[in-house]
Amino acid sequence: MISACLVLAAAAFVGAADVPVSGVRLALRASMRRAEGRVGHLIVEDAGIGAPFADPRVTPLTLVLHAGAEAGQCFVTAVLDPARWEPIRGDGAQHGYRYRDRAGSVQGIRRVIMRPGRMVLRASGVEWPCDLAAAQRIPVSVVLRLAGTRWCAEFGGTVRANKAGRFAARAAGSASCPKTDLTVANLNLLHGIFCPAGTANCRLEDRVDLLFQWIAASGCPDLVTLQEIWAPSLTLIEARLAAACPFPYVLGYTRHLGVDDSVVLSRYPLSPIEVIPLYRDFRHLSIARVDHPMGPVDVFTTHLASGSDGAQNPCDTDCPAECVAAGAATVRQCQGVQVGALVTSRHDLPTPAVVTGDFNEDPASFVYTQLVGRGWIDSYLAAGNPECEPISGVGCTSGRADEELSGLESPVSNETERIDYVFVVPQSFGTCTPDGASDDDGDGSATRIFADLANPFAPTCGPTPEAICWPSDHEGAELDLNCG
Repeated sequence: MISACLVLAAAAFVGAADVPVSGVRLALRASMRRAEGRVGHLIVEDAGIGAPFADPRVTPLTLVLHAGAEAGQCFVTAVLDPARWEPIRGDGAQHGYRYRDRAGSVQGIRRVIMRPGRMVLRASGVEWPCDLAAAQRIPVSVVLRLAGTRWCAEFGGTVRANKAGRFAARAAGSASCPKTDLTVANLNLLHGIFCPAGTANCRLEDRVDLLFQWIAASGCPDLVTLQEIWAPSLTLIEARLAAACPFPYVLGYTRHLGVDDSVVLSRYPLSPIEVIPLYRDFRHLSIARVDHPMGPVDVFTTHLASGSDGAQNPCDTDCPAECVAAGAATVRQCQGVQVGALVTSRHDLPTPAVVTGDFNEDPASFVYTQLVGRGWIDSYLAAGNPECEPISGVGCTSGRADEELSGLESPVSNETERIDYVFVVPQSFGTCTPDGASDDDGDGSATRIFADLANPFAPTCGPTPEAICWPSDHEGAELDLNCG
């Protein structure tokens, strides 16, 4: 499980204020035998908690506790019932408010006191989601939001207990409020296995260099997902993780067949990559959970079948039941159905998930309809970007020659279809919206096509000895998801 974090997109709340505050005490207890024995007690004292207070009966107060993304760590998100607040001394704006709920109907929270200089929260019972089956990640962050104000604290200074069943910390220092957006870039990085001899897999090393230039230029996204990874590209990627951005990327990789694998690069700690084979076993879905500041985030990435491995062959007598039920007629359609079902079954968090990859299907296809039909958001379109225009290549991600160098060494796009996506699986807590392609919030990240210009980092590009023009036969997709 995890402890606390609250997400608020400053762009979405005009005049929003982030207030770092000092924590006095955070105590969590849990019984390994009795779920009803869970207890949470939070005290925050700071002059930054001051009048006038917004009315939590009108705009609900929100709590997020965040202590990591691993199993057994505590993550709490709660929107407190507006009907259970009452003003202190008849003047809540000046003296604060008191919240009572003996039943603990919202995440087990039974009492909250909010007054100048002090906030207290008590929770207990089976509804309080902290089972404390493991030690908590340090620091544990706590964010409380009321209207346009976020009060943020971290507990990691004086930790008196941190083990299964108990966490206790005192005198925590104030903390800057956590970032409120999730940034992602995705690209099918051409492996180059089928390129002519003597081309070094279509100049793979040059293309990886260019990829990392694009990563830096796109604001160093929190997550980068890549497909068509094999040993030579993996070695080149690993050598560049530490230097491309102000922080080192964590590499998430689990070998599937070693030919067309996927990797996740993460700014933040992430779980080991789980690989689940799809129908016919060559293709797969990679799954990881990231310890993001907004809370744990699930990331799924895949590369569905192409013509070279029978994408259009019938879903035969071994066609899985879920594919038959969904009406999948081909191998690739079945794989799309499986991806949808797997993501739905595995994503159980209140935070959003992202599903990225090369789906080898355009927005008019059966596979695309299966995915957006689940409520998933095609982030590129949701941000107001234009659909693919094959004549100009604008908005397209595939079509460039992939078995020789002519397309990669030409400044002409030659992309004719959009088959690469960053889908957003909507969350149950807060709201998230994709930033526009022009970076409307001015944070250096946006939602648009990734690596869509012929090498802008060199004076010219072309055949050797010129710089390579493109990192791949594909262009990718990038996302800046602002949450609140």
